[in-house]
Amino acid sequence: MADRYNLYTITKHPEEKRPLSNKKKRTYYMRLDYSLLILLSLLLQNTPHLFPTIMGAHAFLLLPLIVCISMFEKNISAAVFAIVAGALWDAATAWGDGFHALFFLVVSSVIVILMKYFLRNNMKTALLLSGCTILLYSVVHWLIFSVARGNIGSGMLFLTYYLPSAAYTFLFTFVYYPWLRKIIARLQLKYPRKEVFDEEERP
Repeated sequence: MADRYNLYTITKHPEEKRPLSNKKKRTYYMRLDYSLLILLSLLLQNTPHLFPTIMGAHAFLLLPLIVCISMFEKNISAAVFAIVAGALWDAATAWGDGFHALFFLVVSSVIVILMKYFLRNNMKTALLLSGCTILLYSVVHWLIFSVARGNIGSGMLFLTYYLPSAAYTFLFTFVYYPWLRKIIARLQLKYPRKEVFDEEERP
């Protein structure tokens, strides 16, 4: 009787596939939202006259976005989004040379470690990490692409372009972080942790 039962359970509907768990659905939809936000931000920041400038200051929208994504994602996925966003930014500029992809990878990796062991995921942390990242980007970019090339008036360029652009960019942390938290909360409500078909999420 036991052998008949085992044979039945093994051969019963082998073509049937187990439905996607809520955990996987949340992951897929969240990463789809990340991808769309990256593409939209890239389009807005790199298309001339599409996004407003303030007295010559530009908003580098991908900077606070990658910071916020790295706060919510894990190691590999955060690194992938960071590299893709940086590579797209490099491709949209004539002088990127892989700078943005490398910068985003390093920053994302550091943020993931800090969030895992030291920091809490809240708005204050987002502002701190975003501010430090944007300031670091401004200084490093200025040193490599202006000072190192011996451009005349590099000091004035930093004061009149890089610092105002950094301040302008920082403001979008107040947009991206609540936006991502809202999307995550909506997905968690739509696809709750406890479900019949997902044994991995059972307490």
